[in-house]
Amino acid sequence: MKHGPQTPLRVLLVEDNPGDAGLIAALLDGEYASAGSHDHVSDLAQAGKRLPAATFDVVLLDLNLPDGFGVDCVKAIRALAPTVPIVVLTGMEDDELALECVAAGAQDYLAKNDLRPQSLRRAIGYAITRTQESAERQRADALQVRLAAIVESSYDAIVSSSIDGVITSWNRGAERIFGYTAEEAVGRQVREIIRPQADEVGWPNERRVFPVPRGADAGGVEEVVLFHRNGRPLNLSVITSVIHDASGGTQALAAILRDVTESKRRDAELQRLVEQQAAREQRMSALTSRLRNLQEEERTRISREVHDGLGQLLTGLKMDIRWLMRRAVAGADAAALTPKLAEADALVDQTVQTVQRIAVELRPSALDALGLSSALRDEARRFETRSGVQTVVHVQPHEVPKPAVATALFRIFQELLTNVARHACAKRVQIGLSDDADRWILEVQDDGVGLPGDLLTRSGLLGLLGMTERAESLGGSFRLESLPGGGAVGCVTVPKMRP
Repeated sequence: MKHGPQTPLRVLLVEDNPGDAGLIAALLDGEYASAGSHDHVSDLAQAGKRLPAATFDVVLLDLNLPDGFGVDCVKAIRALAPTVPIVVLTGMEDDELALECVAAGAQDYLAKNDLRPQSLRRAIGYAITRTQESAERQRADALQVRLAAIVESSYDAIVSSSIDGVITSWNRGAERIFGYTAEEAVGRQVREIIRPQADEVGWPNERRVFPVPRGADAGGVEEVVLFHRNGRPLNLSVITSVIHDASGGTQALAAILRDVTESKRRDAELQRLVEQQAAREQRMSALTSRLRNLQEEERTRISREVHDGLGQLLTGLKMDIRWLMRRAVAGADAAALTPKLAEADALVDQTVQTVQRIAVELRPSALDALGLSSALRDEARRFETRSGVQTVVHVQPHEVPKPAVATALFRIFQELLTNVARHACAKRVQIGLSDDADRWILEVQDDGVGLPGDLLTRSGLLGLLGMTERAESLGGSFRLESLPGGGAVGCVTVPKMRP
């Protein structure tokens, strides 16, 4: 607030001498046109009652009061009103006392024998201005302290430098991100501390963190790759800015650097998982389509087996039964019917065998009746009979797997044997089933030609995909790999399912 001639001013006059009080009041009324806007009290006790109750622009204070003397008067008023300007008025000519009063909180010191309108107005104006400047300075200092605390506690690196690239400030965030303490960084060139590689100062792809802009106040947000002092790469989001001096020139440079390495890693990992999921869904769609086709093929095969195999056997049996019925009605001798009865009996045996074969192909009875170990041995025996490939079975389980696990392992086993018959050109197959405290392990190893080098990267290998999906559906895994000496091995591992 600025006050000048003809400007209302709220003044508290603390003066016990009526003559002096009247003179000062007259000067105030004439100088500020403020009649009735100043209050007069004669001692500190009365001032103590008025100050909290009203807002005053300035206190005019005598140093010789009934309840106070000298610098103690200033201290008393300052305690009552810490922010109100104080102008000391006294008849004592004492420079040392004047300095003590200023040190105690007074803004100015004016001798009564020098009281003139101009000197009083000047003293009051100086006191108010100094108080305002002091208050602004205190607010600025407090703001600077708060900003410094924010900068120091920031998780981001906040760094400043001179225009020639010498680091002038380095907060804890910068220490955490780059690995240099403030003592190590401040005073050194930016290029020595913040650089793209720990061992190459002049790297061709260097991105300068502190560019010297031409006619620009701040740069936009950029992502750069810099390095920790130990060589670890850092993905950083950087904002650079220019600090101007009073004339508008470039005084310093500043940058805020945020470490986004982890967020970039998470984004990359998320993208990888999304791509994996999309690829998996595509493989599952292909597998589902294949399973539908296989199901239709299996139905067609079973229909043909029933029609061509069982149908012919039952037709032949029916024809034999009718022949026997005609001969029996005609009174044929029993001995003449015996050969035909033997033929019919043989047809019944073939029909039973055919039914059993079809049932085994649909689901081996040994798997339900005798368990996985017996089903593997039986399937290996039938595979050996069909293909001529020698099979050696080593089955040593300590526990009996649950039905879901047994079925999955058996179907994977069948698929592996099918692959051996189609592609391996093997003479011998070794089959092993074992378990430990936590898992089941099934291995099928052949001595054939091994796997093509690009087998596992080919698309459309739905048989391998099917085995993998069966194993993973039970929390297990499947691998297929060539052996150094020739041949291949397929291994499926499934965790034991606990109740």
